[in-house]
Amino acid sequence: MIQKIFLIGLPGAGKTFIGKRLAAEIDFPFIDLDEEIVKSEGRSIPEIFEKSGENHFRELEKKLLKKVIQEKNQFILAAGGGTPCFFDNMDIMNDNGVTIFINTSIEEIQERLKGDETRPLMKNNSLEELLEKRKPWYERAHHTVSSYAQIRNLIT
Repeated sequence: MIQKIFLIGLPGAGKTFIGKRLAAEIDFPFIDLDEEIVKSEGRSIPEIFEKSGENHFRELEKKLLKKVIQEKNQFILAAGGGTPCFFDNMDIMNDNGVTIFINTSIEEIQERLKGDETRPLMKNNSLEELLEKRKPWYERAHHTVSSYAQIRNLIT
């Protein structure tokens, strides 16, 4: 069985929701990389972006991604939407486990994110713009899925 599973995709694609559900089902630890960053910094992601900038956030993201991989033998990790697109993070995830791109429709994500003001990059970018920028990295995932059933079939 696969030991390290990385879920990638746009904000609101369902990485955390699906990751928690799958982790409970197969009895794996679930890790949300954004939550790890918040714990490590003691402040919210919008605060990190506002006070320290995106570059600082991306450095933290890379450092904590590597730390999780080194310290944990098995997990399901929900990466931040931009995680695969910076430094060599996509290579790191591909080399250390299985990457799964959750390809949720823009319309569904828009519905999920209505009224959510907590995502810093969503203030200046549309989902379409983010997808256009990030798709080349997302497409490097080992698998692309659009439903929980597809992920479950890959893992079990």
